[in-house]
Amino acid sequence: MTSRPDLRHPAARALGWLALIGVALGIGFGLFSAGALTATGVTSADLPPLAAPTKDPEPTPSPEPEPTPEEPQEDDTPKPKLTRVPGDRVAPGERFPIVGVLPSVDAGTELQIQVKDGDGPWDDFPVTVTARDGGSFETKIYTSRTGERKFRVIDKASGDNTPDIPVTIG
Repeated sequence: MTSRPDLRHPAARALGWLALIGVALGIGFGLFSAGALTATGVTSADLPPLAAPTKDPEPTPSPEPEPTPEEPQEDDTPKPKLTRVPGDRVAPGERFPIVGVLPSVDAGTELQIQVKDGDGPWDDFPVTVTARDGGSFETKIYTSRTGERKFRVIDKASGDNTPDIPVTIG
């Protein structure tokens, strides 16, 4: 004859209830933690996919940014310039335009985008852009590193570069 635990025994019932309460608390805590992590965004970065830098076979025409009023200059030599990002603030992972002109370069010249954090050195950003006629260029970039960052575009062969523009990420 096999012995079967008597569920009417107070100790057996107490152990059964403790096991049931433990399972319920574990499930509740797990669901609460998963919801809290998802709500704070800790479980994912939600960044757009990285695309390998490619050279456009034929750049698509885009509207030229409106020139900003500048003080009259003594000579008519075109100056390098970089257009400010609309609003000067973007969210981490949000794409933003880098548009400008480096008149000293020929069409087809590969230009390097550089970034500077604080008082640190200029670092190559992992994106290049090809100059069009007149040294104009346009691309979109994004970064998830937050804070005030400065961007510029440089022709590494000649060392000519655009003025930098500050962008606040975050």
